[in-house]
Amino acid sequence: MRSNSIFFLSTTATSMSMLFIPVIAKGMGASDLMIGVIVSVYGLFLLLSMYLFGWVSDSRGRLALIRAGMLLSAVAFMLQAFADTELTLIVARSLCGLGVGVFYSSLVIYGVESGKKLGKYTAYESLGWGVGNLIAGIIAVYGQIFILSSAMFMGCFIMSLKLKDVGFSKVKSPLIPLGVIRRNINVYLPFLLRDTGAYCTWTFFPLYLIGLGADSLWIGILYFMNTGGQYFLKQYVDKYDPEKLFVWGLAISSLAFYSYIFPRSYLQVIPVQVMIAVAWTTLSVGAMGLLTERNNEKAQVIGLFSSTRGFAQIIAPLIGGVIVEYWGFTQLMLFSGTITLLGLLIHLSLKRRG
Repeated sequence: MRSNSIFFLSTTATSMSMLFIPVIAKGMGASDLMIGVIVSVYGLFLLLSMYLFGWVSDSRGRLALIRAGMLLSAVAFMLQAFADTELTLIVARSLCGLGVGVFYSSLVIYGVESGKKLGKYTAYESLGWGVGNLIAGIIAVYGQIFILSSAMFMGCFIMSLKLKDVGFSKVKSPLIPLGVIRRNINVYLPFLLRDTGAYCTWTFFPLYLIGLGADSLWIGILYFMNTGGQYFLKQYVDKYDPEKLFVWGLAISSLAFYSYIFPRSYLQVIPVQVMIAVAWTTLSVGAMGLLTERNNEKAQVIGLFSSTRGFAQIIAPLIGGVIVEYWGFTQLMLFSGTITLLGLLIHLSLKRRG
């Protein structure tokens, strides 16, 4: 139960800090392209950190990394409160990505090794995203948001000291596991394409909602409809075939991204948020189910899986920044929907080849 609380609170802290970064950067005078750069540095350090520490976790254990990551994140997320220029915001976000990457894979696999069902366990992550977005929308004072997120990480660190070692099977694997990547390319590559489309969208989504008339509270509510909805849906999806979940997740994601073209007020975004909740629930549980069933290097495959998200967070804000800067949000949604559809077609093609 304690690991559930840590997963929930650490994700809450992460999402609180992330929600208004584009708005903060815009207030500093950043261009759309520079906003993409500021958002992408978090993904760069998240990718590097998850990749390295996922490998370390399989050979050295989980608990030390969970504790170290929580402590580092408590410091890094506090530093955001003092960022008053584009450069200092870039530095703070880089350290945040590093801190989260240290503990994430170990925390996921610790739950699995404790006997928890993957869907129900990761539901606490989704609930954390939803609650964090909602709290950020209610507070709407950026310094207070960052201080509270830091305090949550410190609370997670204190709770992690009480976690018991459940034992793990030491797995030796190379730091660059080409065999693991090849074996799971039909999951990694489609997921990377989908998440590239997703982070293109989420980088500018708060600005999109403001353009539709939403205030800070409604931005938080609309985000909660997505991530909070995932929490309830994830209670029921473990019993389904992960392959089917993954395919449906890609298909619904593509349709949802295309659907963002049509709303003319923020209230019309509500049904699309429900679609996104269904899409991410099926996609994430399906992907992690396929990876953990097929592989012995569990933390490493989850680390690589999470690193694809980190890589998407590097390239997508830059791509999205260029598209929004020169063509606008409608074209961004067309790109996101199309690249996700391409991911679905690639997955089906690779599956047929065996």
